[in-house]
Parts: sequence; structure tokens; C-alpha cells
Amino acid sequence: MSAPATAVAERSFAIERIFNAPIERVFRLWTDPLLVAQWWGIRDCTIPHCVLDVRVGGRWRIDMLTASGVLYRNQGSYIEVVENSRLSYSDEPDPEIREWAGKPPGQSRHTVTFTPHGGQTHVHFEVTLASAADRERLLALGMRDGWSQSFDRLEQLIRQGASHAG
Repeated sequence: MSAPATAVAERSFAIERIFNAPIERVFRLWTDPLLVAQWWGIRDCTIPHCVLDVRVGGRWRIDMLTASGVLYRNQGSYIEVVENSRLSYSDEPDPEIREWAGKPPGQSRHTVTFTPHGGQTHVHFEVTLASAADRERLLALGMRDGWSQSFDRLEQLIRQGASHAG
């Protein structure tokens, strides 16, 4: 592995899942704010604010309210949008989040790749953090588990036949 590839690997983690829905439906579940608000976030949270301007340079913002009443503001910009194939966006950490203790991590990049898998969709989700230290810190705070819970919620929404999902 080359030095740049090693450096990226030390700053990244990935989650993969196969969803029982066609690629167009799964892509829409990632790009329609009414649908994203139904699955995005950890178990038992709500999404009181979800705005997605899904185009290169467009901004996104999703506020997650936990069951215990803590509000997490998430936002960034879309870097790449290829319909039914790929989304890539920045995630700009809210400096006010208490877990940062005044030292927020750097900006990260999230890349979601959608691949047909029979009548299903394979989703490869990769997060590349600003540094290896940020990666370790966020994994220790439960970022992978949080995204796994989001994927579980997405899977459940697909099983329920999300009304706006087509």
C-alpha cells in the first residue's frame, strides 16, 4: 500500500450493508429530506430539522435530538452527487458539542456508494476524518455504532415500505 493510501486508511472507517430495495429507492431515501428525517440518527432520536440541497456545492443540515434531550447539529456541503450511484459530502463538526470539550475534530468527508445487487442495493459508506487521531477519538465516542443504528433504522423503514419512498 502506498504512503498516501495508508494515510487515508488510518483516517477512515467504512460500513457496508445490502438493503432489500432497488437502487433508485435507496438513493431517494438518502436524498429526500422527508425520508432522511425518518431514519437518520441513533436509536430513539428525532430529527427536528432536516434540509438537503442535494447538488454539488449545496448545503445540508440535520439536527438530531436524542431521547435524553441533547441536540446535535450536523451540517456540511455536497462534494459529489451522481444520481443512483454516489454521494460525497463534507461534515463540519459543531464546535458547541460538549463531547469535543472545546476541541472539535476537523472536517470529515462521507462517501456513499450505491451498487445494484440483484433487486437489492449494496451501500458502501466511508467516513474519512481529518486525522488518525480524530478517527480514533470519534470511534471511541461511538460514531461507527451510531451510523450502524442509522442503517438499522433505514433497513426498518425499507421493510415498512416508507410512504414517500415510491
